[in-house]
Amino acid sequence: MLAACGSDSEAGADGAVTVVTGWVVQPEFAQVYAAEALGYYDDAGLDVTIQAGGPEVNAEQLVGANSAQFGVDAGSNVLTSNDIGTDLVSLTQLEQESSLRLLSWAEDNLDTPESWEGKRIGIWSSVNSLYASLAKHGLDRDTDVTLVEQGFDVSQFLNGDVDLASAYAYNEPGQLVQAGVPLEDIAIYNYASDDTETLGLQVFGNGDFVRENPELAADFVAATLRGQIHCRDNPQECVSFVADAGSSMDSDFMLWQMNEMNKSIWSSDLPLGTLDQAAFQQTSDVLSETGVIESAPDLDELMRTDVYDDAVTRVGDVDLTSATFEPLPNVSP
Repeated sequence: MLAACGSDSEAGADGAVTVVTGWVVQPEFAQVYAAEALGYYDDAGLDVTIQAGGPEVNAEQLVGANSAQFGVDAGSNVLTSNDIGTDLVSLTQLEQESSLRLLSWAEDNLDTPESWEGKRIGIWSSVNSLYASLAKHGLDRDTDVTLVEQGFDVSQFLNGDVDLASAYAYNEPGQLVQAGVPLEDIAIYNYASDDTETLGLQVFGNGDFVRENPELAADFVAATLRGQIHCRDNPQECVSFVADAGSSMDSDFMLWQMNEMNKSIWSSDLPLGTLDQAAFQQTSDVLSETGVIESAPDLDELMRTDVYDDAVTRVGDVDLTSATFEPLPNVSP
């Protein structure tokens, strides 16, 4: 896989770069598919290859090895990856509030971390807030709960194989609705209620590559921000870009997901992509104080605000705020 994605010497030649998404082709990553389809990367002089993530494709590992130069994934994964030796830098923060959630059946009353003891919890690689919450409440994740690798869908939860399922607000709740489950039957736990919320979706880069090519990095970020803005204003068209890129989801679900993703990304008063010191400090504190990472990162090294600021200049006179955002009405999965 690493060889197929290119080598250090090839990266950046004639603007050729690879971006890896944190998961399979879906509207969560519509910004890069829109930027490619609309020619924003071409306009910036970039030849961008988009590689979809998945169970066997780890964006942080590939970018850390400079087999890809950029990635789009949960910001907490960048911190945990750097903690074990990669050199990644954060370039723009697309979600100021994390969409990570934990689902359970409302009738089971599993609405506090203390109530999770002895339960089976579905996990992915990005559930760092769960680990932080367990530690904060004195629960050993190896002995006090049973962690179960969770698949693509909610079948394990529906079949009773897990008591609690990891979820993103723009995905798994919609899958349950599609399966005929009334949302009032589901308890949706938000880690923000426990102060263990961590950074959501961001664009990150290989540290060495960005240090050597800051202008190219700013070009990439600017084009990606333009893609995200287009998806704010044209969600249906962005769904078509995702479909053309190979998504296997049905169109109604993708439109619902795009709408929910927009609600999350445009929920903040901060301009799109802002690298907010307080949010990064919150994630650093949560992960380091609960032992999810061994060492707190140097945020001045991690946060490439210079690249983001340069990218904003390149975007030009475009509204980066949520002032004009209106979610689509009456959209359901």
